[in-house]
Amino acid sequence: MAHTVLPVKIQRNLLNWRWVDAIHRWRARDVMRKSQIHRYLPKAGLMLDLGAGSGHIAEAIIKDASTRSCVMMDPVSSLSPHVARRIALFSSFAMKGDGTHLPFREATFDAVWSSFMLHHVPFDGQQAILGEIMRVLRPQATFVLLEDTPRNAQEAENTLRADRRLNFEPDEAPHHYRSPDEWRSDLPQHGLMIDREIVFSRVFPPATLHAVQHRAFICHRR
Repeated sequence: MAHTVLPVKIQRNLLNWRWVDAIHRWRARDVMRKSQIHRYLPKAGLMLDLGAGSGHIAEAIIKDASTRSCVMMDPVSSLSPHVARRIALFSSFAMKGDGTHLPFREATFDAVWSSFMLHHVPFDGQQAILGEIMRVLRPQATFVLLEDTPRNAQEAENTLRADRRLNFEPDEAPHHYRSPDEWRSDLPQHGLMIDREIVFSRVFPPATLHAVQHRAFICHRR
């Protein structure tokens, strides 16, 4: 966790707690069920989960098709030991890394996805990351962006409240949300052409009375 009010000792132990693992697994399954992103990813090939967190989304996607190979990258979070055990027989690799300077050659991956990560990055950093995603994707390969997409100030306030509660974030933790229209404009400017847009909300666990708006942008590299 990059920004949290939790004591360091608790942060270290969180990934070992089974109830925390159970909540993350349930959330990952709910995201998959509502966004259906696994249906738009190739069934085989080398893939990158950028901002993988504790690895639960990657776990669900790998288990959906065992012929997928996955690199799970995050600048801060470590892979959950529970996830590591469950995917030990699958082709996967976890590493620390900064999305603004990906340590891979051009046209390395058959697919890349990023789930609810970019809004924690300043806007100039988002631009750099999108450029790097474009660089490491093979031509016509798939990119899936999962993001919180508030459409107005009221929705942004509700989204921020949910983010802080779910991640135990302090008030000063940065958030840089973009509206759906901003993503529709920006992704193609980086050569990531939007093929489909999936709107969903009320992902487990609920953190606010009002639903937080999410979107999955299914793209291909130009």
